[in-house]
Amino acid sequence: MKEDKYSKDLLVMQGNGGTVSSSIVSDEAVKTVMSGPASGVMAAAYTSMQCGFSHVVTYDMGGTSCDVGLIADGIPQVTSELEIEYAMPIHVPMVDVHTIGAGGGSLAWVNEAGLLQVGPESAGAEPGPICYGRGGTKPTITDANLVLGRLNPESLLSVDNPVSIETVRNKIINDVGRKLGFKDVEETASAIIRIANMNMAGALRLVSLARGYDPRDFMLFAFGGAGPLHAVSLASELGIPKVLVPMRPGITNAVGCVVADVRHDYVNSINVPLAKVDMDHVHGIFASQIKAGKKIIASEGIDIEEMVIIHQVDMQFQGQTHILNFPVQSPSVRRSTLQSSFEKAYLKRFNVELPEIRAVLVNLHTSVIGRRKPVPLKTLISQVKHKKKLSECIIHSRPVWFDSGWHDTPIYNREFLPPKIKFKGPAVIEQLDTTTVLEPGNNVEVDESGNLIISL
Repeated sequence: MKEDKYSKDLLVMQGNGGTVSSSIVSDEAVKTVMSGPASGVMAAAYTSMQCGFSHVVTYDMGGTSCDVGLIADGIPQVTSELEIEYAMPIHVPMVDVHTIGAGGGSLAWVNEAGLLQVGPESAGAEPGPICYGRGGTKPTITDANLVLGRLNPESLLSVDNPVSIETVRNKIINDVGRKLGFKDVEETASAIIRIANMNMAGALRLVSLARGYDPRDFMLFAFGGAGPLHAVSLASELGIPKVLVPMRPGITNAVGCVVADVRHDYVNSINVPLAKVDMDHVHGIFASQIKAGKKIIASEGIDIEEMVIIHQVDMQFQGQTHILNFPVQSPSVRRSTLQSSFEKAYLKRFNVELPEIRAVLVNLHTSVIGRRKPVPLKTLISQVKHKKKLSECIIHSRPVWFDSGWHDTPIYNREFLPPKIKFKGPAVIEQLDTTTVLEPGNNVEVDESGNLIISL
């Protein structure tokens, strides 16, 4: 790249939501684990803050899986532990992303008990859904969306070898519907979508309700190739009042790499009852972490606008296994402040107080962040000339199945939608990298950066 006169910094994304110089990443390769999902959360945080939303649940649905995360007060939630294949734990700071096997290629099937299941098995890209014409023979979420009119049959049925929509309909009713006692394909496809949505709603509850956050106080940020298809239904299920679909949902993770700051995280273990902790030792550790972070960012020579220091601690009650992480405002934090902050965090998470049990200070965290120059999201807006009238943005219409039955639904080309335009559902908004479905009664507005803001 340098031989081709590339003069910019080459940065690598990390699982903690920050970037690091390529010159040192080889010595800390473990820190790149989960960097893809983390970058999507960082893009969501960056975009949402520019749109005025600081409390966000992120929802990334692709072809094989669904990744969800949570952003509170503009800050993505972070964890220090992840278990990968073969039950191998990794103990490095990373954005807290929960993954389930629910994607466009997830298979719909009836188990031995006669119950409908969707996923975690997937058709993948090969052979893929039946409608792709690549040899897939088992119904998927994508096939269900197709027969319900939510996806464009003209584009999907000719991905590879032509497949008729009747072939897809017959496979869904024969392989799934009749085993469940359903009489028509619409009822079967709707059941597939409902089960998939229920699974994904469960994942969203894990990162919100299970951690003391009410999803009704959040906005749902939907991205990935399949995320906007299901976003409104999920938001309705969880009581989330608004959904944001970014301008380029299919490349949101890549956008996260572009907007992410330089970041270095440091963790030191204490694992001593708080009452016995030497606070001077704690303050010294924080100071050494700050020094190390500033030194390494200076050595990277990356162009940054400012440096930000964030401190956090991990604590638990003695005898318990679950650990709570929470921020501290100063490296010279007092013992009493740690105690009260931990008790508040524990009460919020578990809704119980345990004053008779001793608190344990487990870990000290410091994040040294080099803020990079902001990236204008308006650069993602299509260069296609916008239409002036809403009617000019409609490319055609087709029947789409909602809970109340078939609706003749306008199909919009998202590239044509100008900023500030507003309209109501039902509607389907198509673009190259995704399809957004609006249910009857939904309201949508296009903001100045081209994002869709959907109100339920």
